Amino acid sequence: MTQERNTIDQISAWAETLAADRVSPAAFALARKAFLDTLAVSLSGSQLDSARIATALARELGQGDGPCSIIGHPFKADILAAALANGTAAHAELFDDNSEPMMSHPSAPLVSALLPLGQARHRSGAEVLLAYVVGFEINVVLGRQLNPRLYEAGWHVTRTLGVLGTTAACCRLLGLGPRPFRAALGIAASMASGLRQNFGTMTMALHAGLTSRDAVQAALLAEKGFLSDADALDGRYGFFNLFAGGPPPCLPGSLPLGQPFELLRSGIIFKPYPSGAPTHAAVHATLALHAELGARLHEVTGIVCHVHPWNFMTLREGIPDDTLRARVSLRYCVAAALRFGALGSSHFTDASLGDPLVQKFMSLIEIRQADDLPDNGLFPAAVEVRLADGESARMRCDVPPGAPANPMSDADADQKYRSCASGVLDAHAIEHARAMILGIDRLTDIGDLCSALEGGTRR
Repeated sequence: MTQERNTIDQISAWAETLAADRVSPAAFALARKAFLDTLAVSLSGSQLDSARIATALARELGQGDGPCSIIGHPFKADILAAALANGTAAHAELFDDNSEPMMSHPSAPLVSALLPLGQARHRSGAEVLLAYVVGFEINVVLGRQLNPRLYEAGWHVTRTLGVLGTTAACCRLLGLGPRPFRAALGIAASMASGLRQNFGTMTMALHAGLTSRDAVQAALLAEKGFLSDADALDGRYGFFNLFAGGPPPCLPGSLPLGQPFELLRSGIIFKPYPSGAPTHAAVHATLALHAELGARLHEVTGIVCHVHPWNFMTLREGIPDDTLRARVSLRYCVAAALRFGALGSSHFTDASLGDPLVQKFMSLIEIRQADDLPDNGLFPAAVEVRLADGESARMRCDVPPGAPANPMSDADADQKYRSCASGVLDAHAIEHARAMILGIDRLTDIGDLCSALEGGTRR
């Protein structure tokens, strides 16, 4: 009887040998769309305070010198500082993509780790894209196996689990052999962390930055011969037991990597609103109510949000007192959507938060658990608005826009990219970078794209 390989062996063996011709054109097309989306929100996020602080530290520690671009800023830094700053920027607005089975944000850490690593090692765009597919698959497959246990325990899965797949992606990009590849995954298991208690703070964005940095560092340490325990995932005191309370259901046996690829099976949720995913269905329903009510907004006397039970575990309650809390507040996002008829980056400001009608709506909102909403992982919601004359209006949304079953169009993806980039790059640079992102697999050196994303110089 042959002994089953442990999980680290399974992951490394699959990731090392995955050939590009085993990945369908549709999966690569979605990966390219993920790069466009992630780099869009990295550009806009680079201007927020959390990213500015991480960038300032990168510049201070590296004295503005190094081989790797800082997105949205006209200087380079060392590889670890760049991964930290870029990862923080990618998650700063909560505008980055989601995975339903992973219950987290897959692309922000992956893109933010692979670009500086690829830039420092002069890797091609095709190599970076395939490494992304590797990391995405590992993280989402593990997420499908370990959730909801991992998330319910209070871990921010973007960081806690994300560091494993992102490390595997970095190892693949470096071309590590079996021994260092396995060692890197063991190192990454000891780097896992990330508390959901920090949702709605700068540290939430930092989770993605730390994941990017730690994944690069784990791979580079292993490349130089640094070792770890082969059972860092499966052992008595390993990742699965400590973080998820036990091994994945597929063990002993094998992880179903690429059977089929999760890029095609579960897809990616691309966000139309820069707020927590559990707000999106309710926001979409509220925008329809705004259009229906028109000039009668001042007659609103009550608002009831009927939500899936998962919303209560995920979102911050109460009335937020700052714009970071507002991004993870269903109360604020619904109030702002009803007040403004839109929910974009410009609505997460002190002025919008302090708007008298927004404040009134927030005080009127009652959030109720609904048992008749589908358990589809997309936080379905129904919103009811009551008026002074006794009339009411109600809208329900089961599948918010951007979900794989209601996908973001290429035109909307382009619009989101241009909107996010407009405050950082000039018109020529926006289109130049977009062309490179969409043709990433044709780039001979990914560093050309990284340099194009620095911004800061108006041509």
